[in-house]
Amino acid sequence: MKILITNDDGIHADGLKILREILSSSHDVFTIAPDRERSACSNIFTMRDELVVTKHDKNCYSISGYPADCISIGLHSDVIPEIDLVISGINHGPNLGDDIHFSGTVAGARTAFIFGKPSIAVSIDSFHSSSPFLIDTADFILNYIKTETNLNNIYLNINYPNIPKNEIKGIKYTCLSRRSYIDSYVKTQRDNPSQFTMKLNGTIETKNTPLSDSLAVENSYISITPMTIDSTDYKTLSKYQQ
Repeated sequence: MKILITNDDGIHADGLKILREILSSSHDVFTIAPDRERSACSNIFTMRDELVVTKHDKNCYSISGYPADCISIGLHSDVIPEIDLVISGINHGPNLGDDIHFSGTVAGARTAFIFGKPSIAVSIDSFHSSSPFLIDTADFILNYIKTETNLNNIYLNINYPNIPKNEIKGIKYTCLSRRSYIDSYVKTQRDNPSQFTMKLNGTIETKNTPLSDSLAVENSYISITPMTIDSTDYKTLSKYQQ
């Protein structure tokens, strides 16, 4: 299988390198990733500026853009051949619940799905740092795509607990949890009296149901959430149609 991988942590991130190495044992792997960290960029797309493409190794490129740009170049140019599957990750940090709307990692998978390719976003619950369990996570993805019988028309968000493999209790297919971002900003005055800086600060509060992705990861399960693109509120729509 020909697989395109990307991420939002940048071309030099450990999670991307390990995923590429593990998948390459059984598949033709092509890497197109941002040239630097692009976390929380969602589906930003470069429309008018030129993108600089740098070749690093065989089938490995970085671009001066975002994960969505990486996928578009991979699917709509001659940089790489036609691919069968897109995998975005392994992200250094979880993407649970409402995180998926901000995440560049999930946006990479979402963009591929919008353009008609099956895709998987994969993250590890490592609080945005490199994890000693990245190899276990990559091994899981390799085995999952080997045993999953139908990868057509699929868009999955996978979160792997940041624990040893022997402590993983199994897989749970989940729904998205509700994440509330209690944000604030730290303000610092600059030397120029007309300028000040603002730095984001805050916490996250999570509301779970028995099927929530966050709850599954908290309880040492690998969370797999089937995703879709349609954001229509059909309940409200039906009220207006009555």
